[in-house]
Amino acid sequence: MGNRRMSFAEIAHIYDRFNELDAYEAWLDFTLNSLNKQPKKVLDVACGTGWFTQLLAPFVGSITAVDIDENMLKIAKKEQGDAQTIDYQVGDMLDMSNLDQDFNLVTCYADSLCFLENATQVGQALSEMYQRLQAGGTLLFDVWTPYQINEVFDGFNYFDSDETAAILWDSESTPGQNKVNHYLTVFEQTETLQYKRVDVELTERTYPLEIYLKALIAAGFESDKIEVLVDYGASLYHKRKDKETDRWFFRCVK
Repeated sequence: MGNRRMSFAEIAHIYDRFNELDAYEAWLDFTLNSLNKQPKKVLDVACGTGWFTQLLAPFVGSITAVDIDENMLKIAKKEQGDAQTIDYQVGDMLDMSNLDQDFNLVTCYADSLCFLENATQVGQALSEMYQRLQAGGTLLFDVWTPYQINEVFDGFNYFDSDETAAILWDSESTPGQNKVNHYLTVFEQTETLQYKRVDVELTERTYPLEIYLKALIAAGFESDKIEVLVDYGASLYHKRKDKETDRWFFRCVK
């Protein structure tokens, strides 16, 4: 695929223009429907350019939003403007020991855990999130299902454009490995009316549901405090009925 870069940040400002904002509204609904009272203190992990973080901000006391990519956070801070209601910090979900341990709510959306390299890292990230919660606090996150990565994404392609930019997206799955490579190409018009091309390659992985459940229990959650849902929390996951669901949504209480 030529000289592709592994960082998403360089095309994030273009990608956001073509993004399905309905999904962020659905994550917001899932979040608000999962709470019985307003959380005073929220941690949003892998916040990216801050779309979800800014949607959630009016409904909570304070938000700390972390992402490993400084360039993504620059976009988020710029979008926030002068209203400094969100504390954006550079942070790695594999080590959040510098953060407080009294958050009422921790969120990690947009299949962010799927960008980790292996199941061990997923377990480590979930453990870090568990440790950031106070007793009674809630962790909410989503991941792609193996069906979505192995079947739906294989051969997936997408194209969109507006007056000054275009995005091409192709995906290829690795059969039987719960792994997909996304190849994104963005053309952006420059000030000289030329077009700059940027190529990015992203890899996502997922795992059988049992792997996530074992990781959550190893992190410290009790099995009866873990719920697995589908359709942005609309219903509990049923293995037979929901075998072609795209995402699992987790609601876990410490």
